[in-house]
Amino acid sequence: MAAPEKHSAAAGDLRRFLKELHDEGDLLIIRKEVDPEMELAAITRRVYETEEKAPLFENIKGRHGDGLFRVLGAPVGLSRVPGQRLGRIAKSLGLPSTAAGAEIIDKINSAKSLQPLDPVEVQDGPVKEFKLFGDDIDLTSLPTPLLHQHDGGKFLETFGMHIVQTPDGSWTNWSITRAMTHDKRHLVGPIIPKQDIGVIYQMWKDKGEDMPWALCFGVPPAAIMVGGMPIPKGVDEAGFIGALIGKPVDVVKCETNNIRVPVNAEIVFEGTVSITETAPEGPMMEYHGHVWPEKSKLCPLFKVNAITYRADPILPICITGRATEESHTCWAVMIAAEVLTICQDAGLPIQMVWCPFESHAIWYVIQVDRAKLRKLTTNMEDFCTKLGHVVFGSKPGWYMGKVFLVGEDVDPTSLRDVIWAESTRCEPGTCEFLFDEYGNIPLIPYVGYGVKPAKNHKKVVKCCMLPCEFEDIDLPWKVGSFRGSYPVDVQKTVEENWERYGFQPLLN
Repeated sequence: MAAPEKHSAAAGDLRRFLKELHDEGDLLIIRKEVDPEMELAAITRRVYETEEKAPLFENIKGRHGDGLFRVLGAPVGLSRVPGQRLGRIAKSLGLPSTAAGAEIIDKINSAKSLQPLDPVEVQDGPVKEFKLFGDDIDLTSLPTPLLHQHDGGKFLETFGMHIVQTPDGSWTNWSITRAMTHDKRHLVGPIIPKQDIGVIYQMWKDKGEDMPWALCFGVPPAAIMVGGMPIPKGVDEAGFIGALIGKPVDVVKCETNNIRVPVNAEIVFEGTVSITETAPEGPMMEYHGHVWPEKSKLCPLFKVNAITYRADPILPICITGRATEESHTCWAVMIAAEVLTICQDAGLPIQMVWCPFESHAIWYVIQVDRAKLRKLTTNMEDFCTKLGHVVFGSKPGWYMGKVFLVGEDVDPTSLRDVIWAESTRCEPGTCEFLFDEYGNIPLIPYVGYGVKPAKNHKKVVKCCMLPCEFEDIDLPWKVGSFRGSYPVDVQKTVEENWERYGFQPLLN
């Protein structure tokens, strides 16, 4: 059997990404017929919870021929391939599948110092192979999965990328937000005013015109990652993606409006978002793992005027819920990368930021560079207060509920380390610094359904460091662990003989 091909660049399209997953034993092609009425979603949900191979469903009940559509589950889920737990995240960014969390954050943030590479417009390409217009479109006839039994409808859009543009054309935004099938020609979904799509939507409302819009499924993996990143308002995601992967994204003009979409997307919906018409939407099981049945809301209607797609197209989906799914591996990781940049730009001695996936994109762990911290001659209260204002006052800070400040002996990517530091070094009240000057995303359950405060729901910086860590002294304690309690030569002997003792090989 030949060795798997090695991949050293970000996959330019979804199909290349899937080939790479297949090469590494992290893709399962399911040819058995599956029912889109929850069976398909239940399989994918179990894949998340067991960190199994990404499932590509080829035979969906109700699908006709090689048309719309095959379905890819868990596109950026965690992997149980040895040494490659973060492999799908890393691979999306052009890193080796063995990359660690710190390498992933560094790859994202290193691209910020590079010149943006604007997309290149081409005249034709794979996504234009097949086209549907007007009354030939029937969204209700598609084999759209029902994702959870308590959802208020079938959410066709869970891991596609919305593209909208300001009326003057100066800013094009690529982003991810859910949308549910409403009728033959319409989707319905939330547009939150504080998010970028909501800011641009308001511009079109002020102009008195429906918003031109496109929704792209199966875009290049780096594009969907950046689509979940809270980069500064007014900045085009497309240019940053080009810098990140080292080449411009090829785009093509829509059939019915002036929006440009990735030429190798699997499927593109084109149309407009109504500034006047709404319909009930939801509920939907959310990224925090809760749903309130029967709690629908009125949301704008997205009218589909055209669909273009590749032969035998693939619809990627995210089955939101308990960790870990794409809300955590994609969205939260990109938030963490942006927060690190914000901290460093503010002159704070921060060297790493991570979101423990088990926190459902609500906790963020911020690690200090202690050598730089000591030079500030500061103290816990002053530093944590400054950190809280910098982080919570930022664009990504709106999504963040709790920050855990840790020292260099704590790995931010290890929930076990974070719990150890919080439980042993964070004294209740004394080491917790509260902020109510800043709002919170209303999707967090304690914000949307908890006790209503007089002002805003509070955010917190939990200092998981002892006071001496802010001083110019060596740390006075030693750690009881394999690395902390034994000489290096003893560690090496144990590691080299591990399997000879009779143990199974350790997985990274």
